[in-house]
Amino acid sequence: MEKSIVIGIQILDALDEADFAALDKLFAVDADINKITENDKWSWLHKALLGFDSQKPPRESIEYLIRHGLDVNAQDRYGMTPLHYAMRSKNVAAATALLEAGADPNIPNIENVTPLACIGGMPEQLGLLKLMLDKGGNVNYFNGQHGILEGLKKYGSEIPHFPEVIALMEKYDKTAQINSTDNKSEP
Repeated sequence: MEKSIVIGIQILDALDEADFAALDKLFAVDADINKITENDKWSWLHKALLGFDSQKPPRESIEYLIRHGLDVNAQDRYGMTPLHYAMRSKNVAAATALLEAGADPNIPNIENVTPLACIGGMPEQLGLLKLMLDKGGNVNYFNGQHGILEGLKKYGSEIPHFPEVIALMEKYDKTAQINSTDNKSEP
């Protein structure tokens, strides 16, 4: 096996285990923490979150990469940010760390899906949803068919936990707030 592949596996294992001593050594001697893959345009933040284990990597590993200057809003060739991948893998701790470091929940990928829209994969995570909304998540982001909130109302109102998601999103619906204010000024 190629040396770079072996080192990459060691880095990913160390990230999964939050083994910072191993990471420091690997990045000091064998690998560039800022390297972006040529074809997929993945940073180590992207690569760390490509799996589907909701517990790995732990929050501390994501924070380690962020402290080393990796861009939390970097988009890969698919338009995916690390936050997209954290949401896809249902890694709440990683998503929280990314958001607290400035990740934008409104960046669309090439299919026009934002990280905020990915809350449908884990609607029971209202704390994470609130954090995304507090960080500027746009419930009216138009994906080419409808806004996020509109789509949830249309297709998800009968799904468990979705009514709570809809209710929370409605509190952040600036369009409804503007219309409500406009209607109050009429006689």
